[in-house]
Amino acid sequence: MIRIGLVVASFVLAGCASGLRVPPPIIDGTQNAGEQDRVRKAPARADVPAAVTTPATTAVVRGKTQPVEVAKIESQPMADEPASTTPISEPVLELLDTADQQASGGKNDEAMATLERALRLAPREPEIYYQMGRLRLEMGQAGEAEQLALKAVDLAPDSFVRRDSWNLVALARERAGNAAGATAARAKARGL
Repeated sequence: MIRIGLVVASFVLAGCASGLRVPPPIIDGTQNAGEQDRVRKAPARADVPAAVTTPATTAVVRGKTQPVEVAKIESQPMADEPASTTPISEPVLELLDTADQQASGGKNDEAMATLERALRLAPREPEIYYQMGRLRLEMGQAGEAEQLALKAVDLAPDSFVRRDSWNLVALARERAGNAAGATAARAKARGL
């Protein structure tokens, strides 16, 4: 879905950069103001060629062709691609530790708020989703715990994190009364 949005945005930007613009009307001051033909109208839309969908490298400005600098769009990982194996940043680690201490002290709501702060700093970090899922399971919210664990599975860069996340999915499904789903999740965890 995001890729489609990027493609549409690039087409829109390519159309904007093509340099095909209808010039504004020109007021000719040599004739009397009362005459109908004192304004030369721009050509009709049918006279304007259709926009090309390829990025423009030149533009026509005041009748002269000039080169246009084309910006390169950097590739971003998509939501369904695993996160990179870069280490977790120090502020996020501190928030994870704080959330763990809060949860150990029985302050589950505070721990969840801390994990949400960590998620705002690192939205593609599977460890945060895993910890949020564990906490939701402790709070008796098996459905949310399963969804968070599945997100951790999707983002996990290695088999160790995926295995732990699949085991959490199994626990959440078990608590929700889905024995077959729990068995399937455990099988996926063993297969890693």
